[in-house]
Amino acid sequence: MAAVSKARSIQSSATNWSSENIDVATESNAFSDRVDFWREMILRLFADVEIGAIPNPEFFGKVRSQKCESLRVSDVSAAAQAVNRRYLQPRSRDEDKYFAVLMLEGSECLEQDGNRALIRPGEFSIYDATRPHYLNFSDDWRQIIVSVPRSSLNQLVVGMESRTATRVSTDNPVGRVMRTFLESMTAQIGQFTPAEMAKLSDTATHLIALTLGNLQPLDPEHCRSRALALMRVKVFINDNLGDPMLNAQRVAQGTGLSARYINKLFEQEGASLMRYTLRRRLERCGADLLNPANAALRISDIAFRWGFNDLSHFSRVFRDHYGHSPRDWRQGQAQLS
Repeated sequence: MAAVSKARSIQSSATNWSSENIDVATESNAFSDRVDFWREMILRLFADVEIGAIPNPEFFGKVRSQKCESLRVSDVSAAAQAVNRRYLQPRSRDEDKYFAVLMLEGSECLEQDGNRALIRPGEFSIYDATRPHYLNFSDDWRQIIVSVPRSSLNQLVVGMESRTATRVSTDNPVGRVMRTFLESMTAQIGQFTPAEMAKLSDTATHLIALTLGNLQPLDPEHCRSRALALMRVKVFINDNLGDPMLNAQRVAQGTGLSARYINKLFEQEGASLMRYTLRRRLERCGADLLNPANAALRISDIAFRWGFNDLSHFSRVFRDHYGHSPRDWRQGQAQLS
């Protein structure tokens, strides 16, 4: 037993949990060690939860995952178990997510905020990782989990709080598109470049938002056409953040909408087109500065990559957004690691 525990410890310490690409599985011969390592996998990659595994000599768990700063997509499979989240607040920024779940095999009973959903293969649901929830898997299962920042979906979906733990059929045009996209994306986990992953994550987020929008009619001022138009604008902006000439006229030409109409769309969110563009550029820069793969790049290289052309302006707005200078932001993370 001591040798097995040592082997599990070595496997755990050898895993780079902060890597963009993860492919891990329980491998120990002892049930307790496999369950312990599975708990660590869930803690490191998803959220701090309590896991109750049904005693099973064949217990297993496996996660294949790829992430960027705005999304993580994971192919997760495991044996029967129960998962309980008791905490009321996220322990870190990595936990401040919604988990969108597409069931592939088995079934899951999901409970949150008084809602209860039983999802089966081909069905979809979502829950808030920061708030108490309970999951139960009565048999072996496999699912796609998309970890999306809460702020991203809150901006796209009206009344997200009412959408959690609700079963969503994907047997409709929008749902089928989302399901096919997520299944195709998951099949290629580990093969995307960071830039490709960032663009795909924006598409995945908007497809999830559009699928959730079918749950209930939107308020009149948030009619379907406006929601679709805003999604189209945001996708165009995120695909062209590196263009320093990106402005209202460029976005209008690229989306076929008037600049005036685009600004009205953002006004409903209490924002503006250029504030949204600036925030997305800063988020991309912040993530690249923390990425060890960019250690050889100068801060100016990263700023120019995402559309900034004035370093003094970049430094000022970066500090306003993050509370640190770009250099301190990068060095602080290096010291933590």
